[in-house]
Amino acid sequence: MNHADHSLTIVPAAAVAEALRSLGTASKEIVEDIYVKAALGQLVNPDSLFLRPDDTRRERIIALPAYVAGESEAMGVKWISSFPENLGLGLPRASALIALNDPRTGFPTAVLEGAQISGHRTALSAAVGAEALRAGDRAPARIAVIGTGYISRTTLEVFAGLGWSCDHLVVFDVDQERARDFAARSGQFAAGLAGDAVAAGSLREAVEDADVVLFATTAVVPHLSESRWFKHNAVVLHMSLRDLTPEAMAGAVHVVDDVAHALREKTSLALAVEQGTVERDGILPVGDFLRGAAKPDRERRAVYSPFGLGSLDIALAQLVLDRSRDAEGVVSVPGFACTS
Repeated sequence: MNHADHSLTIVPAAAVAEALRSLGTASKEIVEDIYVKAALGQLVNPDSLFLRPDDTRRERIIALPAYVAGESEAMGVKWISSFPENLGLGLPRASALIALNDPRTGFPTAVLEGAQISGHRTALSAAVGAEALRAGDRAPARIAVIGTGYISRTTLEVFAGLGWSCDHLVVFDVDQERARDFAARSGQFAAGLAGDAVAAGSLREAVEDADVVLFATTAVVPHLSESRWFKHNAVVLHMSLRDLTPEAMAGAVHVVDDVAHALREKTSLALAVEQGTVERDGILPVGDFLRGAAKPDRERRAVYSPFGLGSLDIALAQLVLDRSRDAEGVVSVPGFACTS
């Protein structure tokens, strides 16, 4: 940052997308590093703040502040909205911005389009968790995807980019047409991932016999109560956090990004702990697997429920900013901050 003019850099969607494409494995390494730090209690990552304009509706906006220490020091906040009814308007469900601050002075330094950064880090989180819980095996026979929105698409794209493959991709959505369209297009955004891709006629049909199950829905109330639908050793990537009832959570190995964060806001895991179907002391941070303090049990079902750490967004946003300062469309506003 140029402290003399206190400028603010604005990074729009196209520049963010180009920067994310250029990162290669650097972004995955950031996610892994932050998860290890989370497991060791080394993050400055306050609780997320939820704004719900109307408690009877699904709309919400979340603030995720964080400070990331180290060589690539970063500080800021993600402000992300989830308005599911946007889909009926032909708009994305989520939109976001990320504001970064100078760690030395606290002055604002940048505003970046944040939905892509958020989606990318969520997809990387899913991939890191799946790889850790499958002991590095990136070739399951069958992957099931529940929900056909941006997060599912981005996650499969990231999986393909990291060298994952499967014989069968099975897709389910409450909107059958969306499921069929998603399956048909999956070869375009996740080239090389699946031998074949089909839409399932029911949720049960999708998850049965799947080695990896990705939940990325807009559910606010748990709706799947049958743990017997899953393979005994399936890895369930519960990214939407509120799909499984406490009964469906029973008997599994439970893994999160941060235990305290994951047990908030009526998540399936929080309800399961409250009802006694899951023991809090048995919940493990994914960072323990990454640093070798825990080993995956390939004979038990694992449910991975990362709540979402602002540290990931802020660290990734700083990397995107560093890569995109001279990109087309990036604007610098000199004298943005009041210094008198």
